[in-house]
Amino acid sequence: MTNEKQGNSDDKNPKYKRIRFVKKFLRHMPRKSSIHRYPILNKFAHVARERSYLWSFRVPEVVPAFYIGWIITLTPLPYVVHIILAFFAALMCRANVAILMFLPILSNIVTFLFFWAVTYKIGLYMVHWLGVGTEILPVITTFDKHAILQYGKFTIRIFATITLGAIIFGPLLGAICSEIYRYYAKKYTRKA
Repeated sequence: MTNEKQGNSDDKNPKYKRIRFVKKFLRHMPRKSSIHRYPILNKFAHVARERSYLWSFRVPEVVPAFYIGWIITLTPLPYVVHIILAFFAALMCRANVAILMFLPILSNIVTFLFFWAVTYKIGLYMVHWLGVGTEILPVITTFDKHAILQYGKFTIRIFATITLGAIIFGPLLGAICSEIYRYYAKKYTRKA
C-alpha cells in the first residue's frame, strides 16, 4: 500500500470545499473541543459546550455575530476585552462565537488607527449633526500629548466619540458581511 493520499469523491463537492475553507480560516478560534485552553474562557467551557448555537454556522447564528462583532471590533478597547465581550455577547444574542472572536483580530496593530480614525470622524459628525454635546466634544485639530495626560476628560471624550462611531459604522459593516454570507450560503445550498 502506498503512502500517497488517495482522492476522495467528496473533494469535488463545493459544499465540502466550503466547509474545509471555513475550518481552515477559523482554526485558531475557540472550538467546542478546545475552549478549555483559553485562559479566561476556560471557566465558562461547560456553559459553552451545552449551547449548540455558539458553534453553528447557520444564517440565524452568523448574522448577529457579524453585526455585534463589528461593533465590538471598532470600539477602542484592548484585544483581551474584545474577546471577553465577544464571548458574552455570543451567549446573550445566540450568535456564532468563532466569528465574534475572529472579527477583533481585524483591529490589529496595522489597522486599528485607521478604524479609530474613521469611527472618530463618524462619531464626531453625528454629535455635531444631532447638536448635542458640541461644546463637550470639540473638534480636535491638533494632537497635544500634554492635554491627554493633563485632562482625563479629553481621553474620555475621544473614547466616547469613537464608541459612538463604532455603534453607527459597525452595523453597516455587519450588514455588508451578512449579505455576502447569505449570498454564498444560498449559492452553496442550491448546488448541494
